[in-house]
Amino acid sequence: MVRIVLFLSAVLVAVLYAGQSRGAGTKGPMFRDGGNPHNLSITNTGVNFKATNAADPRANQVCIFCHTPHNARAQTPLWNRADTTQTFGHYSSASLSIHKDATARSASDYLSEPNGSSRLCLSCHDGVTALGAILRSGFDTSAIEVNGSDLTVMSGTHVFDRTKVTNSHHPVSFKYTTDVVARLNTLEGPGNSYTLPMDSTSNARGFIKLDRDQRVQCTTCHEPHQSQYKDTINNPPLTPFWVYDGSGLGTVSPNTVHDEVCLACHNFVSPNP
Repeated sequence: MVRIVLFLSAVLVAVLYAGQSRGAGTKGPMFRDGGNPHNLSITNTGVNFKATNAADPRANQVCIFCHTPHNARAQTPLWNRADTTQTFGHYSSASLSIHKDATARSASDYLSEPNGSSRLCLSCHDGVTALGAILRSGFDTSAIEVNGSDLTVMSGTHVFDRTKVTNSHHPVSFKYTTDVVARLNTLEGPGNSYTLPMDSTSNARGFIKLDRDQRVQCTTCHEPHQSQYKDTINNPPLTPFWVYDGSGLGTVSPNTVHDEVCLACHNFVSPNP
């Protein structure tokens, strides 16, 4: 009985944690938000992918598709998914300073493959790994049925493959430090400057987060549990799972909320180089 109580307590903590958001724009826990695409539970509504086997008790859970309180992978946060098997590379445009400049590349430690939270995101967003392919639920390691099959994978515009990551995606998994900022500002010249989020004047600076290694990751701009600003104008949204809610802005719109996050690191003249 003690073990059961402890297990249920751990699950409850995980669920509550997953439902929390940063900032003043919190719109409620993820498991109460109809239409939240990261909620794959059978009870969700208005989403393209969700559990469909009502006889499977796991289908009613929210956190299980990404998290487990016990025997998780040796990564935070209690990760319940295997690593993606795909090779992605990194964004390598000839105009990207941290790629073409040896000093910037060394200071930023620009990795050849996404790591950290960005790689965790790709364990669903690779379009290859089954969405219900969890590592374990107690003693059950079988995949959870999603959209009528335990082999269902993500499809559509939110899938990231090597072409997308290397050609049309913001760089991730690089260190963004004072040394990197200084080098980028030297390379860019007058008019186009960089700053650390904490040193910027952007209203979004308190929402932006680097990881523990000071790397820019997907979670720098995106909140995986609950979007702080819900773009109801654009389809697809301009601000998907956005970290910033628009607080402090004179005019709050998808454009201004989106750009304010960018301005926490970038200050470019128009048009951007």
